[in-house]
Amino acid sequence: MIVDGDGNLIEVWDQWDHLCDESDGPGPHRVRISPYDPERRVWVINESRHQIFVLSNDGSELLMTLGEKNVGGSDETHFGRPQDVAFLPDGRVLVADGLDNHRIIILDAEGRYQSEFGGFGTEPGRFNGIHALGMGPDGLIFALDRANGRVQKFRISSEASGEYHPEVDHLATWSGFGLPLDIIVNEDHLWVSDLLPLKMVKLDFDGNRLYTWNVSNDGPTGFLEVHTISVDSEGNLYGGDNQHGRTQKLVPKTDADPALLVGRPYVAR
Repeated sequence: MIVDGDGNLIEVWDQWDHLCDESDGPGPHRVRISPYDPERRVWVINESRHQIFVLSNDGSELLMTLGEKNVGGSDETHFGRPQDVAFLPDGRVLVADGLDNHRIIILDAEGRYQSEFGGFGTEPGRFNGIHALGMGPDGLIFALDRANGRVQKFRISSEASGEYHPEVDHLATWSGFGLPLDIIVNEDHLWVSDLLPLKMVKLDFDGNRLYTWNVSNDGPTGFLEVHTISVDSEGNLYGGDNQHGRTQKLVPKTDADPALLVGRPYVAR
């Protein structure tokens, strides 16, 4: 469904409903567009069927299908309940794969497997359910290690030490989260939507907590879960609540302190 900033329905892409039929939910787990893609293709992550679809920006064409329908796996052509994708300026794609495989896959611009890192565990650089990814400046990668209740920080670079991965260094692990769900990375800080309890947390790139605001779960506008977050060009925050089956728009107050507002995601210039 495509809606404008006031929630008015513009278009429905029901021609692709069959791709997610019988999915847990039902429907896609996330929808992403690379800020570096001139064609602005739409990436649709279908957790339950272990697949990722790439659609043309107008929804008229299915351009790519990654993974095999209803067949989970941990090899180079299968996923295990993928959760998210993130994009590199050079066109490559990171896949959070995810709840079964606990790995991050690096794909080339055409969706071909290049390498992977991670694996199940509690040690630094390992995961127990990668739920979301965010990219920052200088090749920084932030991964939400959901069941371990933490955020992990990496850097992808041609100058990596090679101790962890030929192209990726593990830099830090920040614990103390309940159930981190989604992330937005800005120029010098990041925001995480967390559950147990429900809140938004702002951190700097050293993992210091700068600000926390609790998200209400009371009344008709309360959230049960802020499963996904996004920010538009006017600074409005959108929170997707998969438990209530709705998205809510939060508009900044005119006198709001900019340091306390979730900003637009980082994009390399």
